[in-house]
Amino acid sequence: MATILILGAGVMGSALAVPGADNGNDVLLAGTPLDAAAVSRMKTAGGVHPKLDHPLPGRVTPLAEDELTGAHVEAADVIVVGVSSPGIPWAVEKLNTLMTRERPVAFVTKGLDRVGPSLTTLAESLRPQLPKMKTFIGIGGPCIARELANRNPTASVYASADGQSAAKAFAALMATEYYRLSTTDDVTGVEACAALKNFYAIGVAAMQTRYPDATRPDGQSKNPTAAAFTQAALEMARLCERFGGRRDTAFDLAGIGDLHVTVGGGRNSRLGHGLGLGRTVSDMMAGELAGETVEGIDTARMLSAWLEPAPGLAALERARFPLALAIIDAVLRDEPFAFDFGGLTVS
Repeated sequence: MATILILGAGVMGSALAVPGADNGNDVLLAGTPLDAAAVSRMKTAGGVHPKLDHPLPGRVTPLAEDELTGAHVEAADVIVVGVSSPGIPWAVEKLNTLMTRERPVAFVTKGLDRVGPSLTTLAESLRPQLPKMKTFIGIGGPCIARELANRNPTASVYASADGQSAAKAFAALMATEYYRLSTTDDVTGVEACAALKNFYAIGVAAMQTRYPDATRPDGQSKNPTAAAFTQAALEMARLCERFGGRRDTAFDLAGIGDLHVTVGGGRNSRLGHGLGLGRTVSDMMAGELAGETVEGIDTARMLSAWLEPAPGLAALERARFPLALAIIDAVLRDEPFAFDFGGLTVS
């Protein structure tokens, strides 16, 4: 048995508390300033997180932000950061304020970062920001939070660059009959895919509405989506290598597995559906997605740094990255999504 501290009581942080507690661990679930209402509900008898279906296990202790102390952090054997990418500065400040000894920190946060002129993953950019972080563990793979919290069969991948040692130790604390975990040492590849799948889901989902089929129950033709999905996988593999990860990671749980789930639903998929109907990003963000964080948009803006040649790194070529460039154009220019199937490079 161990003590697991999860920073962020949003839907994913709260969902991860379920297998952690089911495996016999004590879980401290600490909210951010944005989680006050959810934490308050979960503290009541039988209280359920607003976006989950059932109360959390009894071994989970919800904490409001102002209740989290150094003693809680000191008691934790491993820390999980479950905030969205805009919450990373809050999490870094909390950890640097309260951590007094080294321990592994696992991140479910998805995003890219810039270090000087370079584009990098959180695995690289966060290490110097957290001097007490013993090991960075990346969490990737296809995982809808509500389904995990409902104990539906879920497969994910944990990554650490220490020969998988930290990833394996944490996986042993979290794995259950329904939460199946694999490990890898390609932490850069897993983190790159975690961000890229949100971005590519926008373009793949656009195919579902751009080419309707009224004879099908879901109204969607299948060939265009399959072609775009394959193109997205190929481009993710190429971008993984650019970040310093392994190409094959894009064809595993962290890549195509997570892309499949994300295309199936969520904010990035909803944005893609709007683009497929000829709408613009600004129109969608002012309408159905108002107030939402669509992380694929942030990734598009980050990837735009590679539109121009850089020392030792060629610019993204339209012939090799037609789907990526079509998504970037739609985001940066706020124009209708324009993807030409004649530019596919699926072989």
